[in-house]
Amino acid sequence: MELATGDVEVSDNLRWIAHGPHPIVTTYNSYAINGCHYHTKSQDKNKTVQNSGVSLVAKTMPVCSSKDKNPIIGEMSFYGVIEKIWELNYNSFKVAIFKCDWVENSGGFKTDELGFVLVDLSRVRHKNDSFIFATQAKQVFFVEDPSDSRWSIVLTPPQRDFADQYNDDKLGDTLLNCQGMPKATIDIEFRLDLDENTPTYVRADCEGTWIANE
Repeated sequence: MELATGDVEVSDNLRWIAHGPHPIVTTYNSYAINGCHYHTKSQDKNKTVQNSGVSLVAKTMPVCSSKDKNPIIGEMSFYGVIEKIWELNYNSFKVAIFKCDWVENSGGFKTDELGFVLVDLSRVRHKNDSFIFATQAKQVFFVEDPSDSRWSIVLTPPQRDFADQYNDDKLGDTLLNCQGMPKATIDIEFRLDLDENTPTYVRADCEGTWIANE
């Protein structure tokens, strides 16, 4: 850990991130971002169209076994369904995040002989890492496989043209304004008496930087 000194420039956004988000979080049933309109899974049940499917391409390090000394970093696609939409308020900016049920990559994902990707939406995994930034999401649709109802075919819609007006800040991917329909607000409980078995949403696998509170 290190303390940022006076001769080191620290952006206002970084200072607000160091303070943490407001304890009151706004939740949504639907959200529009990057030219796409997203719904939660529960909201989709009342609609004739489906907008709760998402995909994410992430860099991973597959390890075959504990003896694997040369893991290779590669890209892997993940598919899921939006369960909750939250908007975190950092005072000077807001960040939208999606809580998703992600399909298990091992056993819940396959590619057929025609090249279509199929997923088993009942095989949910990665429950300890279910949140993504809304800006990371790519919209997909799941269509039931007529030959086997257990599987759903993944369809990707054409990408719409979208002029990014919000990436002028020093964080790059911070969303300052977006459209949505507020559903409710919830309280985030901050606890200091956490043990090693208590899940948190603060990364503990990397060093941090102390920011002076001026």
